[in-house]
Amino acid sequence: MRKYEDVDIIASLGAVMELNTEHYKSDFSYDIKMFMEAARHPTEENTHLLWLSRRCGTECFRERDAYLKESQASHTWTFHATTGDSILAYAVEITGLRDGKVMGNLYELDYRQHAAKLGQQAFPIQEVSLKFEDGTEGRYPYEQYNHGIYGMVAEHGKVVSRHYEAESEDALRDLLTAARQGRQKNRAATFKIKIGRKPSIRKQLAEAKSAAAPKKAPAKTKNQELEVG
Repeated sequence: MRKYEDVDIIASLGAVMELNTEHYKSDFSYDIKMFMEAARHPTEENTHLLWLSRRCGTECFRERDAYLKESQASHTWTFHATTGDSILAYAVEITGLRDGKVMGNLYELDYRQHAAKLGQQAFPIQEVSLKFEDGTEGRYPYEQYNHGIYGMVAEHGKVVSRHYEAESEDALRDLLTAARQGRQKNRAATFKIKIGRKPSIRKQLAEAKSAAAPKKAPAKTKNQELEVG
């Protein structure tokens, strides 16, 4: 697995999306909002994300939420592993804004292996903290939240923020730390794709992949081109 450090997150993942996603490319607009929010208002939770491209759309979740069994993030991330879809997945680390660009690090994931391991390691949710559209805030046991959320929304308006708490926050924190430290061992690579209308992103990626193919007696280098096909 490879890692791409200090890259333009939106341009880089946009290129991957253009290569691998055929339908519902507009999903990526929601991902961009998450990236921008994390860059402008960073927290431990929103700067560490899991992202994937599939044939019909993209998905982006806070990494912490994906490790909580009952969350939508966990259900969705593990579900796609049961399909035969062609999936490209990355762990995303947002580091900030530079000249208006969302900068950060990307870590390749063996998606199906990652999803299987995540499914085994995920923690049950114990409590959920909510803030509603009318300003009401509350902290609820998961079962109360699960069975009563529609009534809460009817009374207080849509949920504007949601925070899950695991049965063991310390254990969850240790698991996330270990996963992030493990990704640091990925082989450093360079994402050199230029984003633009001409030539197309698909063509540029294909050319980059071709250029990165082994030649006779190649010189050993630290960085390698992105290969997503």
